[in-house]
Amino acid sequence: MRPVILFLFSCFALGNASGQYMYYPDNSVKVYKGSTELTLAWCGGFDNPQFTMGDLNRDGLQDLVVFEANKGVKTFINRGTTGNPDYRYAPQYALNFPPLYNYLVLADYNRDNIPDLFHGGYTGFSAYKGYYNSSNQLCFRFYMDLFYNNDLSAGGSANAFCNPGDIPAIVDVDNDGDIDFVSYNIIGGTLNYYKNLQVENGLPADSIHIALKDKCWGKVYQGFYRTHSLAYSCNNSGLKPTYDTAAKTTHSGNTPCLFDWDMDNDYDYLDGSVSYNEMTFLKNGRTEHGGNDSMILQDTTWQNGGKKIEIPVWPAAFNIDIDQDGKKDLVVSPNAPNASENYKCVWFYKNLSTPGVPSWQFKSDSFLTERTIDAGSGSYPVLFDYNKDGKVDLFIGSDGYRQASGIMRSKISYYKNSSTTGNPSFTLQTRDFLSIDTFGFIGAAPSFGDIDNDGKADLVIGHTDGSLSYFKNVAATSAAQPVWQIAQRMLKDNTGTDINVFARAAPIIYDIDKDGKKDLLIGNTFGSLQYFQNVSTTAGAISLKLINTDLGQAKVDPLNVIGCFSAPFIGKIDASGKDYLLMGSNSGNIYQYDSIGSGDSTLTYPLITAQYSYIDSSYLIYNHPGSPAGVYSGLRSAPAVADIDNDGEFEMVVGDIRGGVTFYKRKLYDNSYVADIPEQGSVSLFPNPVCDELNINWSGMNDKTVSVLITNMQGHLLVSKDYPSNASNAKLTVNSLPVGLYICEIKAGNNRYYQKFTVLR
Repeated sequence: MRPVILFLFSCFALGNASGQYMYYPDNSVKVYKGSTELTLAWCGGFDNPQFTMGDLNRDGLQDLVVFEANKGVKTFINRGTTGNPDYRYAPQYALNFPPLYNYLVLADYNRDNIPDLFHGGYTGFSAYKGYYNSSNQLCFRFYMDLFYNNDLSAGGSANAFCNPGDIPAIVDVDNDGDIDFVSYNIIGGTLNYYKNLQVENGLPADSIHIALKDKCWGKVYQGFYRTHSLAYSCNNSGLKPTYDTAAKTTHSGNTPCLFDWDMDNDYDYLDGSVSYNEMTFLKNGRTEHGGNDSMILQDTTWQNGGKKIEIPVWPAAFNIDIDQDGKKDLVVSPNAPNASENYKCVWFYKNLSTPGVPSWQFKSDSFLTERTIDAGSGSYPVLFDYNKDGKVDLFIGSDGYRQASGIMRSKISYYKNSSTTGNPSFTLQTRDFLSIDTFGFIGAAPSFGDIDNDGKADLVIGHTDGSLSYFKNVAATSAAQPVWQIAQRMLKDNTGTDINVFARAAPIIYDIDKDGKKDLLIGNTFGSLQYFQNVSTTAGAISLKLINTDLGQAKVDPLNVIGCFSAPFIGKIDASGKDYLLMGSNSGNIYQYDSIGSGDSTLTYPLITAQYSYIDSSYLIYNHPGSPAGVYSGLRSAPAVADIDNDGEFEMVVGDIRGGVTFYKRKLYDNSYVADIPEQGSVSLFPNPVCDELNINWSGMNDKTVSVLITNMQGHLLVSKDYPSNASNAKLTVNSLPVGLYICEIKAGNNRYYQKFTVLR
């Protein structure tokens, strides 16, 4: 490894960022529920987590890695001891993961005691070799996409297939020492078994060579019905990619988890299906009946006689030793993004089995989530001094908690600022502030401020359908703790018309025209701000007039027309003393705008950056110097800023699509940050952000043709150019690209590098 120092550039002021401040992720502020610390409070919540394990910091303990498709990686370092794990959120380790698709499995394919990585890639199975960098952090370099040849001997010609959205099994199926691969076939219904021939062919340990061994592994067929057909036979003749056409075409969507249920040294499996909320268990009779993998028993709603898995929608199981007692347990979660249980979404079954005597004891349906701040999905944090003690408290609304009926229903959580000098903390008071649940709101994005001109802070709540509700503060004085009562279930404008911004109303109350009366600004699905001027002339009366549906022409995620989800904050964010506009977005980036304090609502607000402080919530990762860029606050960022501990420095809380929040402290930029780049190659981009021309430098590409690809955050390929092996740099004109965030991928042989860059004007 060699350290490569990367610098931050800007279209406005080129140069490094030395002497500047940035927001960095921080877990020092403790959060309590009663006297119990929520040790994972600031990790950002969970919706559809996948679980895998590996030693991330080379200390000999197994750490936890959580992946959510299209939402990114979270890393948790085990600070406990053998048999007594204590997982703590450590987002810096996520920086070392490549862009991931569909699923994530850590497995040591080359038996060097370093976890390797598998994910969906472009073909179904992509393999990355694990290594430790100079800081003893687990990193990965691309190894190969998995291909096979049907004659079981020659090199690869067809890709090993895994349905997009499925989670395959990656285990040593035949107990020969190398890992194999099992997934449902392209039609569905039966399992393809891709055998690894590394051991059989005497290949080096650091290699994978697969063949399609069986198109009907386990002799089982799963159609549209919950019950699986056992003793099912496929036509494996020649192992051509053809299937029994007499079999009924089935749905696509399965999550087979291979695990040794009864500790008899063969693989049974739990099968999750997109059609059901339960999982079907199938027992393997290989040990009992002649050494062939064949499912002989099934439990269609596992577990019979115990706690049945019942997770809406499409559960998936993961066989990992989560409690570090030497036996692999089961952790179960939903696999249907944005359509399934979003709080009780991590079920834990402890493995108490002994050989021949299976025993799987249900422990929790909210394992890990009970130690986080998690408000369901799509969180909106607000910092506001509710109890008038001079310290800002934390309120979190959200899109809601998914109900058994499938609809969302929202609440607001209230965390009191319980800080003492030198010991910042929050303590949960209620997850249903003001009994908001009784109103049946779908979506609750709260904002506090005096909107009716009586000197007392009111409460306005935005909803998913674009409407808003108004709660009037009827406390005796402005110095008293607010007492909010519903005044307008549907907030109306000065003409008596219901205010509605079409979808995803995210309000803030702020005097934008500087006339001494606080106005209403509303983020929305279009990514813009609607401005309703406070035109009331009577104290205690509310009157709001629509002035502008595109205030300041500020728009997040400008490549999209809808689905942008602007979440605004206006206030002080640094030592300048100025008020700025920050807007969260569906992409997860936070946009910063200037000139908010001018009082002129007709201005076009200058965009300072489309990636404020390089907080980046998107599903790809890149290593920007010293920034939390690859540290996920999740899609749908929603920022709130204040001096939480009254130390004179600002802190930021950012909501996300998973319903959690991430905490950031403003600190001096560390210009000594170095990123470890593998010896065989390095890549740098500058300037970044870029206005017109992007410079790309690379080295050590092993004399391979270099391909440069530019994609947007939706994955659409915009630029693809090849360069000769002796080239070491390229210049790309990007002035035709709209303002926004992009991915630059450099490919040369088996080497792949990713960097993000921002286009500004």
